[in-house]
Amino acid sequence: MLKVNSKNSEIFIYDVIGKDFDGGGVDAKQVVEALDSLQGKRATIRINSPGGVADEGIAIFNALKRYHGGVDTVVDSLAASAASVVALAGESRLTAPGARWMIHRAMTVAIGNSEDLTKAAETLATYDQSLVEIYSQYMPSDTDILALMSAETWYTASEAIDIGLSNGTVEPVSASPMNAAWFHKAPIDLVDLPMAVMKPKVTSKSFIEKFYSR
Repeated sequence: MLKVNSKNSEIFIYDVIGKDFDGGGVDAKQVVEALDSLQGKRATIRINSPGGVADEGIAIFNALKRYHGGVDTVVDSLAASAASVVALAGESRLTAPGARWMIHRAMTVAIGNSEDLTKAAETLATYDQSLVEIYSQYMPSDTDILALMSAETWYTASEAIDIGLSNGTVEPVSASPMNAAWFHKAPIDLVDLPMAVMKPKVTSKSFIEKFYSR
């Protein structure tokens, strides 16, 4: 779901990042259109998302950074995977008490022969590097970001502030986090929630051209 509250100049990204088979999810085109509707007013992006497509997350991040009215982000409950990249676009990056961030390495589904799978691994490595480039703008220079991504690292609000992802807290709102059961180290309360599944759209003979930050 992407919802715009024009009165308060708020854009709500409460869904997976990237489109699924059912037309759900939030993509960069929707976010650009939502920003345009604010007519230059400063935007507050409120986030509750388990992530999704890495390319869409990076495109949304760059669209928000370009927005001439200025952007602040608020993690209302969950900013995992590609959604953590989106959340970094704000000048002010606030996190509600009880909300969480998560970073990890890019993942995909691939089929084919050994050359196909090798190519998939090589391409995933380039996605990892792109993510490191973004995270490194906010984390301390001596942070081993790739190691944190490899470990699928989850952060509380205070931990996100300590590592540089967030730069403050905000009063909580009523926002239940989305199911994140597909992550290796998802907190148990995120596993028991109603499922919000990103369904990759297959447009080629294999999945190797579709790479996701799961």
